[in-house]
Amino acid sequence: NLASLSTTGGINNQNGWGLGVNYAIQKFYATANYQALTSKQAYNPNTAYTVNTNAAGTATSIAANSANTNAGFPAAGYAGGASTPGTNVQDNQFYVAATYDFGILKAYAQYISRKVTAQQDTGYYAKRTGEQIGVRSFITPTIEAWGSAGLGRYSAFGAGQPTANFNAWQLGSNYWLSKRTNLYAIFGSAQTSSTSYADGVSSNNYAIGVRHSF
Repeated sequence: NLASLSTTGGINNQNGWGLGVNYAIQKFYATANYQALTSKQAYNPNTAYTVNTNAAGTATSIAANSANTNAGFPAAGYAGGASTPGTNVQDNQFYVAATYDFGILKAYAQYISRKVTAQQDTGYYAKRTGEQIGVRSFITPTIEAWGSAGLGRYSAFGAGQPTANFNAWQLGSNYWLSKRTNLYAIFGSAQTSSTSYADGVSSNNYAIGVRHSF
């Protein structure tokens, strides 16, 4: 139900595909996964748009003249659509992980990467990556403990190509009262470096409690 001057090919087109492979042999397990997602939402051809930018020349908002909007053309943020008309992005994601049971302890490692790119200009993007290693073991038949540590990086287009590095670690323990009930205690810490837009942050968190499986 669009006016005759509207473009063809759909108002909002979203598609994607993914592929995953798992491999297990004895005490070793590995997985690798990749997916590519695309989202396209056209501008309303009968609407006048104004792009507002900040001092660095980065687009901050898009204003539309609603008086010239085609009847039936969806508004920005409509259910199932992209957040802004004219949004055309490619979202690529990759994940790989492996674990091995040494008997006395179980070790694991994982890596993840995600990059969202503007299809009109691949220089406009946001990317984040992260990797983590960890171990888990029963110290006694009733006391289980684990530890993990990870690193990551965030980068994006803009003035000075802003980036942020972060790292985190966690220690935890379970005390098994029975096969279904355990006490737990967890402590974790995370730090993020400063960027050209924000100061670095650091946080510590802990949790204690009891868990019962029905």
